[in-house]
Amino acid sequence: MDKNLDFCLVRQCAPTLAGVKLGNLFCVGSAEGVLICNILARWNQALNPKGVVARVVAERCGRYFIYVYRNSALQNLGNSCEVRNFLKGFGYSCFDTESLLNFFQHRMTRSVCFPHEVGVFLGYPLDDVKDFISYGGKNYKMIGCWKVYNDVPNSMHIFEVYKKCRKIFNERFEQGDSLTNLTVAC
Repeated sequence: MDKNLDFCLVRQCAPTLAGVKLGNLFCVGSAEGVLICNILARWNQALNPKGVVARVVAERCGRYFIYVYRNSALQNLGNSCEVRNFLKGFGYSCFDTESLLNFFQHRMTRSVCFPHEVGVFLGYPLDDVKDFISYGGKNYKMIGCWKVYNDVPNSMHIFEVYKKCRKIFNERFEQGDSLTNLTVAC
């Protein structure tokens, strides 16, 4: 069972593990008797030395939403004046990493769907996140890993990079590489 969950982590989070994306968010069901805290402890033991953290940000009906992120990238996000001003509109008031995560977790737990600022925590371009909110998810120019409203050529390039990361990481994991070996240190 642990191998299946590890494969899920690699499949969903390859760009973050590779160091080319701030974070990924994915969902797993209750793990057939395996406690999610044990899984996270094992993942964090492998990932934390490389600057990557895995954390449950919400639980609904026995399904866990796991946020895997680059700690340094999240710190940089909290230092951006533009991002701070945007997040203040959703009630964020402290911008150190732990405060950002705690309030994001609070918003995830209380929201019926994903809170709109989730795109910021996933490393999506701020202008696209703002436009997604302004247009209610409509009037986008293209869809890839997110709905693109602005820089289509750059977004297409980023989508290709993410796709290649997933392909390479999935192949390497299937060939026996460990989470520690796959994760790029930052």
